[in-house]
Amino acid sequence: MQPTTPPSTKSIQVSIKDLQLFHPYSSERAMPSVRDNGTFSTRDQNSAYGLGIIIEATNDTGEVLSDAWFEGSLRFVNGDREVECKFSPDSVGDLYNTTYTLHFNNVPDDAKADPFTGEKPSAWRNESNSTNESVWRPGEKIRLVSRKNECESVVIADMPPSQIRGRIVVKANKVFVKSYASVFDEGAFDLALVGDSVRIRDKASGHVAFVPVREEAEGNRSARNNVLTMTAAKDASKDAPAVPLTHLELRYPIRYTRADILEAAPLEFDLPPPSMTMQMVKLPSGEMVHASGNVLVYVKENKVVYQDMAKAKLSLLGVSREDVPGARPEVTFTKNELSGSVKNATITDHVDDSALSKGQRKLSVTWNLHLQGDGIDRRLRVPFDIASSEYEKAAADLQKADGGDAAAVADAKAAEAKAKAAKSAAETKYKSGMKGEREKLAKAFVCAEVKIATNRGTKSPSNGKAVGEACKALVTGSDDLEVTITYTLDRYEIPVALVYSLGGDFTWNPIASAPLLRLDPR
Repeated sequence: MQPTTPPSTKSIQVSIKDLQLFHPYSSERAMPSVRDNGTFSTRDQNSAYGLGIIIEATNDTGEVLSDAWFEGSLRFVNGDREVECKFSPDSVGDLYNTTYTLHFNNVPDDAKADPFTGEKPSAWRNESNSTNESVWRPGEKIRLVSRKNECESVVIADMPPSQIRGRIVVKANKVFVKSYASVFDEGAFDLALVGDSVRIRDKASGHVAFVPVREEAEGNRSARNNVLTMTAAKDASKDAPAVPLTHLELRYPIRYTRADILEAAPLEFDLPPPSMTMQMVKLPSGEMVHASGNVLVYVKENKVVYQDMAKAKLSLLGVSREDVPGARPEVTFTKNELSGSVKNATITDHVDDSALSKGQRKLSVTWNLHLQGDGIDRRLRVPFDIASSEYEKAAADLQKADGGDAAAVADAKAAEAKAKAAKSAAETKYKSGMKGEREKLAKAFVCAEVKIATNRGTKSPSNGKAVGEACKALVTGSDDLEVTITYTLDRYEIPVALVYSLGGDFTWNPIASAPLLRLDPR
């Protein structure tokens, strides 16, 4: 009696649960837990781009399926140039299992955490070892994940791509099909002995299978025959490389056709090309921050934070995003009588600067600094001007008293001497205070300590010593100064923001913009 199956009128329904574009500078390549139990699955840093994806698929075919998998690709396109990155499902089973899928099971509301591991209950289970539940029945949902893949090379950023196109096809095998057999005859099959294997060709489907005549020994098991009996055709030549057969019987049934594979309609998606370099994405808090691949770069509690998007509960497909500005944002500051602004910021590739090693780039940030010397002078002169005025009054009073009462003259002389001493002291303080005040203001913005936050980390200037010496001119008398601070970047390192202290206050000035995203493939 043959099993009956419902008609296959529907299909496999597929959706993307989470998607991450791993950047070469990602420290962890974190993904949300495929089991939804609050943990993260991570891998070590890898120097190439890669894709992390969690797929949910529902069996809406009306068939009982097994051995589900998917075939995926990510295409980086620029005109007629293209790089394809293929990816496939990882094992998401337990330590010693190789299953690709997790099955969804209802979890009771009062389910408790595992007493030994503390792991929270999850609806997603590995059922590969279950005789009854390992198949994929109609209406059931499964998950597949891919995160261990990597794209062919990091140099896909050299194009750069104008399109990033993704495609996924989920496939599975029907369980109830006439695709297994151990006995074959020449009526339905072309059979032949070829060397140490038998070749089985299904005349209906054209599928060809090769089965070794004899298994190799394994462990403590001795070698044994796969072929129980076979009959050569009467006209078969003994010396021919392939001996035609009329009948073949194997020890075990084999799957001899792939016509039983069902597949979902291709699921296609697009990724914004700036996700490879730099874009702005919205955190759950509503704040827009910089993102490079799956690496978030932003400020939290006066510190530069580097975080994987997955840990911020963001998926690349669902996140709200926007491009970085087309022009570099203005950078200015004012601290009392000291002010500064960035005049320009440029990147020089190693082929244009012999001082750089191959692959390095130099970011040059030119600052215009202005110290209001006149303002400092006016502020510091106030006590001296007051003392000078009081001395002039005392001198005038002494002239009026001269020749009069001796006691009045003595008092006037004493007042005049005191005022003169006060004026002298104020003058000395005024003159010495100019240098000290200029030095104090100059220290509010320490040129040599202006850092650059990139998608890889926070870096100090490469010419810090020379910059520090140049900025001393503000102390010695120059009111206006132009100084260029340089930073050495790696090939795919993108500037995000200037980071410095202004009078002890943490300051973050973004400079990420379209001109600074351009990568030189030379």
